[in-house]
Amino acid sequence: MKLLITAIGKRVQLIKYLKKNCTIVGVDAGDSAPAANFVNKFYKVPRFNDQNYMDYLLNICKKESIDLLIPLHEYEFDILCENRSKLKKIGTTLMLSHKKIIDICQNKLNTYRFFMENDIGSPRSYSENKILEVLENPNSEDNVKKFLEKEFKMRFPLIVKPINGMGSEGVFKVRNVKELKFFIDYIENPIIQQYIGGTEYTIDVLCDLKGDAISIVPRERLEVRSGEVSKTRTVMHKEIIEETYRLIKALTKSVSNEEKVSVIGPYTIQCKVTEDNKIKFIEINPRFGGGVPLTFESGVDYGKYFNMMVDGEKIEPIIGQFKEMTMLRYDDAIFIG
Repeated sequence: MKLLITAIGKRVQLIKYLKKNCTIVGVDAGDSAPAANFVNKFYKVPRFNDQNYMDYLLNICKKESIDLLIPLHEYEFDILCENRSKLKKIGTTLMLSHKKIIDICQNKLNTYRFFMENDIGSPRSYSENKILEVLENPNSEDNVKKFLEKEFKMRFPLIVKPINGMGSEGVFKVRNVKELKFFIDYIENPIIQQYIGGTEYTIDVLCDLKGDAISIVPRERLEVRSGEVSKTRTVMHKEIIEETYRLIKALTKSVSNEEKVSVIGPYTIQCKVTEDNKIKFIEINPRFGGGVPLTFESGVDYGKYFNMMVDGEKIEPIIGQFKEMTMLRYDDAIFIG
């Protein structure tokens, strides 16, 4: 089976694991992507916002007889969803959820509304418009704090981040009114979110082409460097697994039965477990996360299941079936003469 993976960048470990079961064609807008040295075939393509980007991908998929296309960069999701039918016509399945679900995941306020509508624990989130009015008035810092607590049930520290941000890019923890004003102005289209303390987890999820969860693996984030996890361990956390399963079911129901595409492929979901053991979900990302190699190593063979999906084989879920392991990452290099 042939996989085309976009924006491969530095995703060397991911490529190595998938190559065990699949032939990998990788594309990237840069010609010096480290992962280009590990795929079976590499193509340099325009950036996702170039008018010729989709034509390049379609031609590559046709030329290489690609079975599955897996995008790694969120900013290209919209154009790929728009061209799903064109990909299907040449025999390529887009391993990406329905556009309605992408809209829930990518817009952080939509994500928060989804959590609230489905009784899923989450930190309170608001657009800057709701809070700007009080900040623009010449109130004292104490009055602003009282207003935030009374009207929004939020107190410092707070989180300010882009409404359409990718991963932890542009996420700031603010401790006072001065910092809040600065980052609301600094970040384009920000949202303000209640800060939740506790232990942070990433959950790697794999769904089949019908929207059913195959695997759910929680990972405790032990150390993060430049927005990507550097130390992490898989944890058999029953409550997180159960709540994540319920979340996936709720996402599936957000698309009508008439739609043929639902929740499919890899997901990376963020949550925190508070000191009083409450689970608070923060983000839903419909793509592979940077720490997913640990989930491969813990026993979830994504490549095997991708093959089964393409062949139309029945897949039995393996939820809760993985080894508890720790991953410690380090830098490596490629030397090109």
